[in-house]
Amino acid sequence: MTMYEKNLRALSKQYPGMDSLIQDARERVEEEIELIEEKSFGGENILKICRNGHTCYLNGKRNTKEPAQMWVESQKTLFPNAPVFMMGIGNWTYLEELVEKTKNRIVVFVFEPSLKIFLYFLEHVDITGWMEKHLIVFWVKGVPEMDSNHMRHLLRSLLNYETLNLSRRLIVPNYDVLFLEETLEFVRQCRNIANEELVQRNTKMRFSAVLAKNLLFNIQYLLDGYSTLQLSNMVPEKIPAILVAAGPSLNKNIQELKRAKGKAFIIAVDTAIKPLLKAGIVPDMFAIVDGKKPLELVATKGADQIPLVPTIVSASEVLSYHKGMKFFYTEGFSLVDKILFQYMPIESVVPSGGSVATSAFGFLYRIGVKTIILVGQDLALTNNRSHADGTFQEKMEELDTSHCIMVEGNCEEKVPTREDFKTYLEWYEKYIEGCKKETPNFTVINATEGGARIKHTEVMTLNEAIDRECTEEKDFQAFFAGLKPMFHTEESRKWVEDYLDSIPEKCSILQSDAGKTLKLYQKLDKICSRRNIDKKEYLNLLKKLEKKIQTIESQEVYDLVQEVMSEAHYILKNEQFMEYSSLQEEGKEVARKGILYMELVAECAGIFREYLEDLRKDTEEGVEK
Repeated sequence: MTMYEKNLRALSKQYPGMDSLIQDARERVEEEIELIEEKSFGGENILKICRNGHTCYLNGKRNTKEPAQMWVESQKTLFPNAPVFMMGIGNWTYLEELVEKTKNRIVVFVFEPSLKIFLYFLEHVDITGWMEKHLIVFWVKGVPEMDSNHMRHLLRSLLNYETLNLSRRLIVPNYDVLFLEETLEFVRQCRNIANEELVQRNTKMRFSAVLAKNLLFNIQYLLDGYSTLQLSNMVPEKIPAILVAAGPSLNKNIQELKRAKGKAFIIAVDTAIKPLLKAGIVPDMFAIVDGKKPLELVATKGADQIPLVPTIVSASEVLSYHKGMKFFYTEGFSLVDKILFQYMPIESVVPSGGSVATSAFGFLYRIGVKTIILVGQDLALTNNRSHADGTFQEKMEELDTSHCIMVEGNCEEKVPTREDFKTYLEWYEKYIEGCKKETPNFTVINATEGGARIKHTEVMTLNEAIDRECTEEKDFQAFFAGLKPMFHTEESRKWVEDYLDSIPEKCSILQSDAGKTLKLYQKLDKICSRRNIDKKEYLNLLKKLEKKIQTIESQEVYDLVQEVMSEAHYILKNEQFMEYSSLQEEGKEVARKGILYMELVAECAGIFREYLEDLRKDTEEGVEK
């Protein structure tokens, strides 16, 4: 068996089918690159590469392994499952030193932009032992299915916030010369994912306290609320839905929407409500997701009666102002889902996508809409503006877009956009692509008449879209009027009322259990302070702690506590990678973190209980007045 065959077997054992993909690529390889094999002064094989007018050695002829050894030593300790991202395998001494010198099992992602170099590597280097010792992923340009989109998906699974500060990155020397474009793309992919993780964490921390406050306030609306499941197949197949966002192009065609009233299901994002009502257009429904959405962006005559699809953590001021029908869906919060599952024990999740418009789009697809027309969905700074007039300002100011990202436009070759808009654009493209695979007759028309081009959509004017699609009528207001709240029977309403009344007590129970668990951690600290640990006592205490923690994690209030304590939860997850020199040291560190964490859980549960009790008092006083 040749070295190449031996390595293919090792790869296929770890990644079934990879041998066939590599063989297929090998038979079709067409790459303008020259590999010149030479010997170092020490007798090792080294490569000289000629490509695009550049000729570079991938190894030094003298001291071939020393740079790799120095790099690995500079990394110090790599913790278990820490990810290492490596650009290039042409100088395999870096990978060799890394896998041989690292004791902990780590994850190594190797991106090789040259199929010829990778094949040479497989023919000359035995990787079987490396594959058994560590999780090594080889991603090779030119191998079927190993494209940029799939690589991003895999990188995202390896690089998350908990492992960011544990990860390492290496560009093998001269790859940035020979493969500049591929190197920049690889670095960009890693950087963007890291930035997205940081943004998500910072956003979560910023909104965590608001999220809890909103949920505890808004949960009362479930008693008289409706389920999005009640809207399944509400829109007939031959009638489209029009999703109205608040992009600057809405100024151009907002009046056209009057022709679609009654011939399309019109749903607006929260920010588009004011411009629509001012234009005399009352949408059939609107959506909100933002926990900090200012009330003044929504508060206008008539908006409070339009059916609303909110998240349970939407701005409580907006939900309090709104007096019409509210349609809820499952979001993974135990407190909320416990109630919703009483109505219908199946999930009604709405894909988020990160914005109110993407959430509204996911909602429309989930209720069975077959044709969606996008309006005002610029996802770009059209005419150097962020939103339509009448949203944040009566006349939106012009922005400096000289440093913006440029993307393909609907009406222009390129349009400027922001990083967040680009993220939503990518979500749309991936989600629509998936919807079309699942539902072949699903159609999306981009009638924004400006902004960024969205792949997998038909581009046309709103006038053309209405003429073609809005040919039948339906009275959606009559449909809404015929619906009953989820809990309209006396028995079901009594159950929900009792459950809502029980939440403060649930907070007290969690607070008490956290206190008891805290005492067990304090006991663990004492045990580990002794010179000699009684291992039986130590293990028994760990079992008790495990049971207590399971009890805490099963409680419905706990997941909301976790949201508020996202930073503390991150610290615990991050430090799971750490190793300690002795049982005493490990036990004391477990005790220290457990004490801190349980103190926070108890404090947070107590704050929730006090907030709910204050809400109840305010409600009772309001009723008395």
